[in-house]
Amino acid sequence: MRALEDVRNQVRSANSRRYVDEAIAAYSGSAYRSALIAIWIAVAADLIEKLRFLADEGDGKAKAQRDKLDAAIKDNKVSELQKFERELLGVAQQELQLIGVQERDHLSRLYEDRHLCAHPAFVPDSDDLFNPTPELVRAHLTTAVDAVLSHRAVTGRKAIERFGRDVESTSFPRDDNRLAEHLRASYMDHGTPQLRANLIKVVCKETLNLEKSPEWRWNHTRTARELQKIAPGEFEEHARSVLDRKQNDLDDDGLMALIGGLCYVPGVWELLHAGTRARVEELLKNVPASELVIVHQLYQGALPAAPVDRMLLDRLDEATSVASGQMQYAQLITWLGDVPDQRLIPPLIRLVKEASSYQYGEAVLKWVNALSPSLTEDDLKQLLTAAATNDQIFGSILGNRQLEVLRHNGPQGERASAAWAEWDARWTTSAEPMAANV
Repeated sequence: MRALEDVRNQVRSANSRRYVDEAIAAYSGSAYRSALIAIWIAVAADLIEKLRFLADEGDGKAKAQRDKLDAAIKDNKVSELQKFERELLGVAQQELQLIGVQERDHLSRLYEDRHLCAHPAFVPDSDDLFNPTPELVRAHLTTAVDAVLSHRAVTGRKAIERFGRDVESTSFPRDDNRLAEHLRASYMDHGTPQLRANLIKVVCKETLNLEKSPEWRWNHTRTARELQKIAPGEFEEHARSVLDRKQNDLDDDGLMALIGGLCYVPGVWELLHAGTRARVEELLKNVPASELVIVHQLYQGALPAAPVDRMLLDRLDEATSVASGQMQYAQLITWLGDVPDQRLIPPLIRLVKEASSYQYGEAVLKWVNALSPSLTEDDLKQLLTAAATNDQIFGSILGNRQLEVLRHNGPQGERASAAWAEWDARWTTSAEPMAANV
């Protein structure tokens, strides 16, 4: 159970906090009916304060509601003011999107209990007036703070529009940690449940929007990954609702957008229908490797989440041939990104051991060199051991040229030096000189 002081400290508005203080004081004095009335007053006052703020910011619907309220106040039309209060939660949910349906339902129960407290309402089959329990009062207070009082005056609609501008701007964070900070501060930490739900849904949908650029879709994919970390339960619920509606209608291009988008988010694979999973597996087996590498750039930077990463690694032998054949070493470094995925390293070492031609051995080692900043000393030792057992590399000018690049760009610690010393000793004492193959 949260302490009342902690609940109170979450209230953003100083005016609303005064009413909450009244509610807490009444609660502490066992005046539970008075406490419930004060909680509703805090909610109503807070929503009206937000409505006025949005009207001043130019929101047309908020302005119309503000003008209606001010006219009723000016002319002292009590019936109009009562009607405004009755409709306040509906306006906040339907027109201004300050709260969601669930929050509206919870606050409607508070409003009903407020009436029972403010009027001589007898309990059925009893001569006693309605007497709320301490637990009911605390529950209503917590709901009021969580649903309304702890949030800024930002409508779901306006916030989503702002995010659309954010994602296209040059100031959109390129670092994932900075992106997470931005999402928390601007949308998630003080956003209403309705706003958080809408943001997750919009982000998931836009990863599949083939009318948008790959950069647009990737920024939404990065956002989805961070939202999943920030609010995993909410993300699963709302991502599932999006995928349930869309996945059965995806063609092959749509499936590639799914693979290059939401499949980068942990847990999304489990949200896919069995038929969708089967289609993804079949597509990744049969699509030309050049599309995986060049068109969709699925090996650039981080790989998708499991098990899609394994499907791509199963085709790494083809991918290395395509990329190394079309890119120079410097281009390959840029293409793999600033932080290549270390999941590439073990299968690349295996391919070094299995390379069946001088040219293919060179192609694999180009990838290894492009990944050299990510190699550990243990990786280097395993790679040199693999290369020493494969004559297509050990006895090749092409392979040894790539290894000399790795000698200078790879790990430089004591264990790395020992691994190179062992390599040099093997090469020197080899019975056959290095073959002059190109």
